[in-house]
Amino acid sequence: MENAIYIGLSQQMALKRHMDITANNLANMTTTAYKSVSPVFQEFLSDELQGQEVSFVQDYGMYHDKSVGQITATGRPLDLAISGDGFFSVQTDDGIRYTRAGSFKLDPDGFLTTVNGDFLLDEGGNTIQVDLANPSIEIAPDGTVNLGGDQSTKLELTAFDNDQLLKQEGNGYYDPDGAELRVAEGSSILQGSLEGSNVNPILEMTNMIEIMRSYTAAQKLLDAEHDMQMKSIEELPAMN
Repeated sequence: MENAIYIGLSQQMALKRHMDITANNLANMTTTAYKSVSPVFQEFLSDELQGQEVSFVQDYGMYHDKSVGQITATGRPLDLAISGDGFFSVQTDDGIRYTRAGSFKLDPDGFLTTVNGDFLLDEGGNTIQVDLANPSIEIAPDGTVNLGGDQSTKLELTAFDNDQLLKQEGNGYYDPDGAELRVAEGSSILQGSLEGSNVNPILEMTNMIEIMRSYTAAQKLLDAEHDMQMKSIEELPAMN
């Protein structure tokens, strides 16, 4: 009799995880370059003492939707969007991280940084410093950055053989977490534009409704099992 309770509880735990992820997607539907996430579950079979297998739900991992969000023109020179595959490289206190959130700024020394103050890197892994006397920054589709005068450098768009291995962190950053790096091919940089989130709010709201219905159904199963146990306990003395 307890098997039904364990199965119901495992389902509710999985549904809670799904709800948390769905709510986070909705909360980031306006976040620059945010990629929606979906949970991945699998069946877990447990051998009982009676030799019967009981099927539980196991949280296996997460799937990241890497499709490109809608690109919107902002007219701001330091807003950069990536058309196609690839990530910008950023130097953080925890090491190099990768992001598609291309809203950059100049710090007081003329270095290109993210809104969080982390340094944007060029194809050689170096920080990018422009001439503040000539603040008109031009960035070509191939990533070439005019630093002022005759100086220039080039941004490198980094891609991964399996971007599902990337570990999502805060501020739109990704930790490669062992994923193999390569140069993004066929991609270009759009200056004066930003990539939006690829979250589909209607789909996420529909998922949320379905999750609530499934959670309610699982709770009814638990309530019915509990009532059955209580009834058995009440009838047990009468049998004796």
